[in-house]
Amino acid sequence: MHTKNLSSWSARLTGDQRSTLRTSGILVILVILASLISKGTFIQSQNIINILNQNAILMLVAFGQFLIIALGGIDLSVGAVMALTSVLVVYFQHLGMWASFGIALLAGALVGLVNAYLVVYRRLPAFIVTLATMEIVYSASKMVTGGAAIYVSSQNAQIDQRLLLFFKQSVGPVSYPVLCCIIVIAILSVFFRTRWGYTLFATGGNERAARISGISTARVKICAHIMTSVICVIGGILLVSRIGMGDPTTGSTQQLDSIAAVTIGGASMSGGTGTLAGTVIGVLILSVLTNIMSLLHIPTTIQPAIKGIIILIAVYFNTREKK
Repeated sequence: MHTKNLSSWSARLTGDQRSTLRTSGILVILVILASLISKGTFIQSQNIINILNQNAILMLVAFGQFLIIALGGIDLSVGAVMALTSVLVVYFQHLGMWASFGIALLAGALVGLVNAYLVVYRRLPAFIVTLATMEIVYSASKMVTGGAAIYVSSQNAQIDQRLLLFFKQSVGPVSYPVLCCIIVIAILSVFFRTRWGYTLFATGGNERAARISGISTARVKICAHIMTSVICVIGGILLVSRIGMGDPTTGSTQQLDSIAAVTIGGASMSGGTGTLAGTVIGVLILSVLTNIMSLLHIPTTIQPAIKGIIILIAVYFNTREKK
């Protein structure tokens, strides 16, 4: 009787819910494994807080990547937008902290708009478009700084102390970076419960059917690309607060890690599926896995290969389940 009730309950779950439960189970197993290897140190509250703080920026980038993957696309320019943001925020500090934020926000939104225009109206593959804009944006960042990291503005103004202290501050046990992630999750959750959210997944699931049903798929894609870049700008601002400089070469691993987090979290690369909760779990799985590899003294030269294998496995199972 119990087995029958469990099967009936499982049958009522959607594919996204089953995927979230599955990834949650994987996360629990990895946490137990890390705790055993570290002899209980891993699950101490301070270590958990440190893990959340260290992955706050990746969490934001993964949220942006999720919007594009839900559409059936991919954005390789997320790390470059972060790098450009860090450079512009420091370079224009002499105009004031908020003015530098505004300039970075406009630049990031412009990158998203260019991506959207080329993908939507020129019908170029998102992979190729964002690969090209990634290279262009990284090059532009290096041109602004001369290829080196910068610590002061173009007029030798220091970085605002409020910005430098932001990453280290907290509200109780919740740090400001984690609070930023919670706010972005809340905003996106509201969006996904509006008509725009439904049209996003409808467009990713079957763009032709969505267009026939009256959905402006072009508008949906444009909004998603701009929102992704804006979220990455927030990540770039947090990066400046964390490292205290503008680095034109930073963010080079964010593309792989954000794609890995989203796919591990249950989103299909063909679009139309996935959840924010799954993306959060995907980021945490990557983090715990990295900790385990460090505890086992696996060379850093091998760790990216292991992440790549995990992406392939996740994509394989997600594609198989969707079929």
